[in-house]
Amino acid sequence: MKKILVINASVSQLNNSDSLAMSNMFIEEYKKINPSDEIIRLDLNETPMSQKTLTRNNISEYFNQEDSFNFIEQLKSIDKIVLNFSMVNWGIPAILKNYIDHITIANLTFTYKGSTDGNAIGLLSNIENIQILATKGGTGTPNSAFTEHVKNIWEFLGAKVQNPIIINDMMDIPPYAEQTPIANLEKVKNDILKAAKKF
Repeated sequence: MKKILVINASVSQLNNSDSLAMSNMFIEEYKKINPSDEIIRLDLNETPMSQKTLTRNNISEYFNQEDSFNFIEQLKSIDKIVLNFSMVNWGIPAILKNYIDHITIANLTFTYKGSTDGNAIGLLSNIENIQILATKGGTGTPNSAFTEHVKNIWEFLGAKVQNPIIINDMMDIPPYAEQTPIANLEKVKNDILKAAKKF
């Protein structure tokens, strides 16, 4: 039995989030094939840790058991991650950035000890698969500070990451922008179902 951590990092309302709808579709399909796997849900909107931004004024107490070490222990206990979020001003949501800052700690999730080439060694190699499901405003906005950024961080930490599935034009001109998340899903439905089967 595998443990799947499903992380919701979308700041949209639950009934109006395209990326969350993508995640729900993905998990629904995955459970059909893997009914005995354990699904663990983490909504960063409801997590006090993700509301805390690292500053020089709080750095001495920022990394602690409740906000960092418990989440790192969770990451070391699971096998796969499904992560959904949307682009915010060409970047990732603050709650996701705060989560990443809390769990990216030397000698806990990465280390340089034992490195023979000067590169870091990721300590989350137990995570055998991460599926990123994301949405952004339009086809012209770049992914370098978005999904590529998140993919690079998880790979730095030792996890294996699949190619992200992205709805590119959720905010483009009507009528597309007026559609519901379910309607917007149609553009990537086949990609989601295919990825879930391989996950």
